[in-house]
Amino acid sequence: MGGIRKFLGALCIVLAAFGSVLGQDASEPYVEIDSNYVQLQERILDLDEVQVRAGLEDPAKSTLRPSEMMAVRRLDQIPATSRIEALAALPGVDMVSNGSGTLRPIIRGLSGLRVATLFNGARIESQAWGEYHGIYIPEEGVEAVQVIRGPATLAYGSDAYGGVLNFIPKAPLSDTGRQNRLSLSTFSATSGWQLTGATEKRSERTFHSFRGGYKHHGDYILPSGNRVQQSAYEQFFGQGSFGYVRPWGVIEGAYSSAYNSGGLIGHDGWQQSGDHLITTSLHTNVNGWDVKPRLSYQLNHRKEFESIFESVEPEDPSEFEELALDISLRTLRWEFIAFRQLSNGWSSSIGVQGFQSRSQFDDDEDVVLIHTPLIPDADIMQQSAFSVFNRDFDNGGVQFATRVDRRETISMLSRIDWLKGFAGGTRWNIKENLVLHMNVAHSERVPGLSELFSEGVHHCAFRYERGDANLAKEQSFNVESNVVWNPGWGQLELSMYQNAIQNYVYLRPTQDWKDGWRVYDWRAVDARFNGAEASIQFAPKTVKHFNADAAFSVVHAADKTGETLPLIPPTTLRTSVGWIFENAGQFENVFARAILNENRDATLVHFAAGATWNGSISVNFSIQNLFNQTFTPTLSMLRELGIPEPGRNARVQVGWKF
Repeated sequence: MGGIRKFLGALCIVLAAFGSVLGQDASEPYVEIDSNYVQLQERILDLDEVQVRAGLEDPAKSTLRPSEMMAVRRLDQIPATSRIEALAALPGVDMVSNGSGTLRPIIRGLSGLRVATLFNGARIESQAWGEYHGIYIPEEGVEAVQVIRGPATLAYGSDAYGGVLNFIPKAPLSDTGRQNRLSLSTFSATSGWQLTGATEKRSERTFHSFRGGYKHHGDYILPSGNRVQQSAYEQFFGQGSFGYVRPWGVIEGAYSSAYNSGGLIGHDGWQQSGDHLITTSLHTNVNGWDVKPRLSYQLNHRKEFESIFESVEPEDPSEFEELALDISLRTLRWEFIAFRQLSNGWSSSIGVQGFQSRSQFDDDEDVVLIHTPLIPDADIMQQSAFSVFNRDFDNGGVQFATRVDRRETISMLSRIDWLKGFAGGTRWNIKENLVLHMNVAHSERVPGLSELFSEGVHHCAFRYERGDANLAKEQSFNVESNVVWNPGWGQLELSMYQNAIQNYVYLRPTQDWKDGWRVYDWRAVDARFNGAEASIQFAPKTVKHFNADAAFSVVHAADKTGETLPLIPPTTLRTSVGWIFENAGQFENVFARAILNENRDATLVHFAAGATWNGSISVNFSIQNLFNQTFTPTLSMLRELGIPEPGRNARVQVGWKF
């Protein structure tokens, strides 16, 4: 708490100083903005200290309901092989898995290009070529993950109506000096290990950090004791960031490089996907507006090979004769977002955004592609504008958002699409501890390149895909209600929603075969998603160390004929019982937790325990699938191959901060 007060105090001083530089009295709008900003943060201080940082990253500044937030400390305490996988602990969040560390988030039954992913404040494009391509975020340098739904998603893109996963970067050190961190993890089911490290420094006017890590997993072990061939994978990343602090604002920049290489299960081949991301931003205050321009560039490079996966690539390009696919996506993004606290309780966020991207197959003369490119070269240009207005009342509040986009796609056929979106929501404090939220939103999405122009074999998916260049834009109309009750013993939350989507695009198998591969067509139907979520946290004050929670989610999705859509999460119940000691002897925190995951695929039991000593050494121990059950999830892309998930997996994680 002391660090939070220091940070907020310093922020107020900086803004007040900036107001005096502009020749305005400190008692006018700048102090009013500072005061309201601090009040906004106080509403969510109980979640995690990172919320202060999160407020700076959120262009929508929603006052209707705090976004769901999961701090890194909590993510590391969940039995999982990565922090992305751990996000499935949130109600309504699931993961499509394809082995080899490939995971793709699903939020309320929607995934892929309908879910936006942000890292270092910039949107990440790494799923542009189909449902088998997941996301990979570096394990170090992330403070928390924010899950955003409802009207606020319009600030992140017209196509983000499924939700937003915002990986919030670690805030700079609050005090001057240097801090280092090392972390080592081991995994029994893959004979795997992970090593990450970071060093960061803060001076009076500057801050910087360097981070890196490497993860290696062998072929995973099934409950039967057999190993799944070609399931081995490795990941590595490197990252550097800097910042320059002045009375008029803060300049920040970062470069990140990350690569994921792994075998193609069920096929004698392997794949490699890598990202290079450069971001820079300015955060300042102009005439009472909190202003943040940002510029980012991303190169996403993907290759597929017709050979057994090995850790070392040949140095001579002529040895790449087994290369089956080599495709890159280059994206330049820019945005300018401004926020201001207006009179009479109103606040406003306005922004303009744009990007230009190029999807291109490698045409290097030294590289011989075995197969015809799946997707033709294409360019996309988009310009956007949005606005979000909030109003707080004594017993509630309202929020309105609008957005318009112009998108031009240039490839075999060219098209221009105008997209419009609007959303509204209200909060009503029925009682002091009972709050009702209601939201309605309309959004539109242009089909992606794979949906429009695919024509060929998709090797990592083991099929022939055909796109449809005449697909119309998707149109989503979503209605949601949410109630939160906070009695003295904990919290109870219930959400219900309906999302009607016209021209919903998905991949459907046909009866055709081509060159020995099953043909799948991208097609559009009118679909409806109905779902509900419930969560309960039980932490009675009379039992000091005990806590328990449960999360339930169900979603049903079908077209207008009643046919169920593919890749819809099963009904899931997740319960957890824990015991936490604070200041337990020499340890600041000791916890133990038993977790039960139950759905129509399987009932699994997990266990986690850990401790923190002297604020510098942390140890986490967890076991996934404690009873070594054999199960194949509905959302596993290996289901058609009859390959189940790994058996019992014990993880030991040790971290040292110095």
